[in-house]
Amino acid sequence: MNANTSEKKTKKKLNAIDWFLIIAVVLCLAGAGLRMLLGSESGSFTSPVVMEDYIISYEINNIRNSSAEYLAADEDFYIEATDQYFGKSAGNISVTPAQFYLADAEGNYVEAYAPENGDATRVDVTGTMLVSGYMSDHGFLLGGTTSLAVNKSLALRSTYIYVTVTITDIVKAS
Repeated sequence: MNANTSEKKTKKKLNAIDWFLIIAVVLCLAGAGLRMLLGSESGSFTSPVVMEDYIISYEINNIRNSSAEYLAADEDFYIEATDQYFGKSAGNISVTPAQFYLADAEGNYVEAYAPENGDATRVDVTGTMLVSGYMSDHGFLLGGTTSLAVNKSLALRSTYIYVTVTITDIVKAS
């Protein structure tokens, strides 16, 4: 071999990008191993989430009198926007004439109730539904995914009716 063509051995060094990629691959493998060890259904590192039954009290304002019969016990309801199962009507329904506030001649608001008008009579309804979810540190999660709170309004539907309910209370079923 000629001295000019002699092979020079070059030593390759790892730069910052190489070290970053190596560390990223190691962390991904460690994360995958931890996920396999703890299980994919685990909601937290300590214990899996357990769904429990809750009673949600609600009110519906200004609906037709005949619509109240579709809120009967054991009727299934779904959230209109997501088609997620909401819960089952518990049948504790209270129907009162719809309450309105009207301005009188002096501009003061006066409480009034809807007049009796046969099937077109307007009513307010209060009731309860049995739902499944859990109470976290941040509030109630319906089905573990949808956050619900007092005074939140939701559009619900069943086979026969579409209503907007306002949640008034959330308590654990006994």
